[in-house]
Amino acid sequence: MEKSKNDRLDIWVRMYEEQTRHARHHESLRSVSTNIVVIVTAAALGLFAADVTSDQRWVLALFVILINVYGLLMSRKHYERTKLHHAVSGSYRDVISEFSKVGENAVNERRCRARNEHEARHPVLGGRLRANRLWSGLHVVMAVLGLFLLLAQY
Repeated sequence: MEKSKNDRLDIWVRMYEEQTRHARHHESLRSVSTNIVVIVTAAALGLFAADVTSDQRWVLALFVILINVYGLLMSRKHYERTKLHHAVSGSYRDVISEFSKVGENAVNERRCRARNEHEARHPVLGGRLRANRLWSGLHVVMAVLGLFLLLAQY
């Protein structure tokens, strides 16, 4: 039995929604894992500051470095997975755009036009500054802080 055009479009829409759900899930995981690393780093820095007489403070400084390297890798991995799901959903959106074209208006063309207008209004925050760089930069800054604390022990 031949499926109608609406039924076929519905299949593509559901596959698109599934991929965007996966992308949002990886963004949530990145946020949660970064929050955990920040909290653990803050606790380690608190212990480091509270125990000024110990000659074993280097362990806490090293721990701060290692946990933030882990956080950076975890953040980058979730970013990679998010990009994968966005790429797959984008290919599904291309099909949906072709299916749902009304005259000369296609979903992708409208989306592209709105994105270009947004980036023109916000050239730095909307175009060049990417959130993944901020997420990664947070881990780099905290790891460098741990490195400074480690070097200060010697």
